[in-house]
Amino acid sequence: MKKVYFFLLIIILISVASAQDQGLLQVEIQELIDQPTAGTLEKGEYGFDVRLFPYGGALCGLRAGLFDRFMIGVSYGGINIIGRGEPEWNELPGVLIKYRLFEETDLPAVSIGFDSQGYGLWSDGDNRYETKAKGVFAVASKNFALEWLGTLGLHAGINYNSFEDDDDKNLNGFCGFDKSINQQISLVAEYNLGLDDDNERAWGRNRGYLNTGIRWIFAERLGIEVNFKDILENRKDVSAISREVRITYVEKFF
Repeated sequence: MKKVYFFLLIIILISVASAQDQGLLQVEIQELIDQPTAGTLEKGEYGFDVRLFPYGGALCGLRAGLFDRFMIGVSYGGINIIGRGEPEWNELPGVLIKYRLFEETDLPAVSIGFDSQGYGLWSDGDNRYETKAKGVFAVASKNFALEWLGTLGLHAGINYNSFEDDDDKNLNGFCGFDKSINQQISLVAEYNLGLDDDNERAWGRNRGYLNTGIRWIFAERLGIEVNFKDILENRKDVSAISREVRITYVEKFF
């Protein structure tokens, strides 16, 4: 029951925050779909998001900028939450810590952090998520203004996950981009090399994970995303693209 209360608490906090209108914000992109960027919430900003994914799954997250360049977050969810029957909750809440080492200048911005939240199914037998958590990571981001063509953000990083136990703990890499269509709509794409998910016991087929999506921001605070994941069908036991929806909201304490 404690897990149910924790999940409901996140939902309640999202509802309360959404009712408080404190003005529009310009917010950095903190992740593409599953892969992080060097973007962080500013001091005093906080955000909520809900991911809806296959198997009746839902994942809720809270994030906050505690200091300049430094943010934290917590997330929790499970599968069979939407539908019938007993929900199957994740083993533990996910924890995020991110610090931006260098601001963007002529050189890319660079952030380091730790994220224990994976995505999709949780397997008790393999002690891992369908898509592994990043673990310790470092990522660089560079944004470009293309005049009448909008903006383009390029992102690349490395990560190491030592705690999801499937005997495949290689150093991994990822990259991606976000491209604005107009002030509200942008396209995102990312590629996770999956180097830590390609041995005999792993869930991947050694193709890596390619994800794409479209993001629509309402009033620069409230957004909805439609994402298409595992386009290369890397999962060994699933030959289908995953369709997911994500709702995000960002506000400021003061």
